[in-house]
Amino acid sequence: MRKSFSHLVMIIGVLLAVAGLAAVVRLVNRSNFTTNRQARPNSVSVSTLLQAHGGRGDREWTRFRQEGTLSYHVEPLAGPQRRFERKINLSTDGPVVRYDRAALNINQSYLFDGSTTFQAGTQLDVKAVDGTEAASIKFQIATFGLLPILKRLSDPATQVIYVGATEKGDRFQVKTGGGSWYFYSNSNHLIDRLEVGEINITYGDYRTVDGLTLPFYQNVRKGETLLYELRFDTFELSPVFASGLKT
Repeated sequence: MRKSFSHLVMIIGVLLAVAGLAAVVRLVNRSNFTTNRQARPNSVSVSTLLQAHGGRGDREWTRFRQEGTLSYHVEPLAGPQRRFERKINLSTDGPVVRYDRAALNINQSYLFDGSTTFQAGTQLDVKAVDGTEAASIKFQIATFGLLPILKRLSDPATQVIYVGATEKGDRFQVKTGGGSWYFYSNSNHLIDRLEVGEINITYGDYRTVDGLTLPFYQNVRKGETLLYELRFDTFELSPVFASGLKT
């Protein structure tokens, strides 16, 4: 069982290395660029997308909790393909994020304060992590569902450029200090695809939660290879974190 857990860690490590580690890490860093949401003929604005998802300002994005199940397959040396699952819980309170994951009787908790990633055991047992492990956690936090993306896009400091209509839908470019990543919206102005380097994330099964339209399913691929799938169980908007995220 520990072998399969190690296999997932290896998958994520390879994913980050191939996709361009520096660009992915900077995906979760706040951009210092000024707002660039240029008006073009027949263009679609970011505010239109936020409104399509039900956003009415910053309050929906600053504090939330979401839970889901990550599943992936392992090809054994012999025998049929095996499927594994792990439970994920992401809690966001302003700039602070707590990321909990459980699988194979192993529970792990991480904290991200906007710049540094910590592994949290107890309130008195918190240590900073770096390298591939930190990059992997930052990537998973930044792409765990659509709420972190909507939160980022609602920030006026995020530089977003409308590229134009494509076969995949309306294409937008997000510029960061480490490069660019792209997202697409469909005919209903709902974001349904994200591209970070060679990594493609697609969303589906949209439902309404407290007035917000959010996808309950996403898959993550490198090219045509499926890396893992996410199915969301619950979304909670504006929860009260009585004891804070560090405990």
